[in-house]
Amino acid sequence: MLRKQDATRVNFSQRLPYFSEAIKKNPEVFQILENSIDDICNYVHHIISTHGPSEYEEIKAFVDVLPLNHYPKTYPFASFVLNVQGSAVAHKDAGDKIWCVTIPFGQFSGGSLVLHEPGIVIERGIGDVMIFPSSNLTHFNLDFKGVRGSMILFSDRHGDDWVRFRNGWNEHLVVKAVKDVA
Repeated sequence: MLRKQDATRVNFSQRLPYFSEAIKKNPEVFQILENSIDDICNYVHHIISTHGPSEYEEIKAFVDVLPLNHYPKTYPFASFVLNVQGSAVAHKDAGDKIWCVTIPFGQFSGGSLVLHEPGIVIERGIGDVMIFPSSNLTHFNLDFKGVRGSMILFSDRHGDDWVRFRNGWNEHLVVKAVKDVA
């Protein structure tokens, strides 16, 4: 449409999935980080695919059609965040799709996960995997002492638009074959 309107500049990549600037500027660091989370991500993959097969199929749909044959280590999830010394107010993650996974790490005490609506406080240790619907449950962590981090795995609901019609690029992209993950 922009080309038909005689626009002077057309940004063809603005509607394509992309890596963050931090990853683009530090690819070696990102590769080291990705490799360091490989085992825990494989474990999470096994849990999700075994105990929630229909949710697994829905979550992985976006990752299965990413361009350039990219499969993140966090498969079936498209994204991950590392929080260090992070503390958030009670919130819901409206953009998250189905589930998120949280895994605490560090040397700390406290920091229990609170799920408000069901009235649950979960004391977790290092490496404990928690899977819950972050868009439906208000959640936060209690105060902690020490050095506490958490790895969060999630997929964005907006990936559904990419799955359906590639944000308008479906006629111009070659999509890879679906990953065979056992």
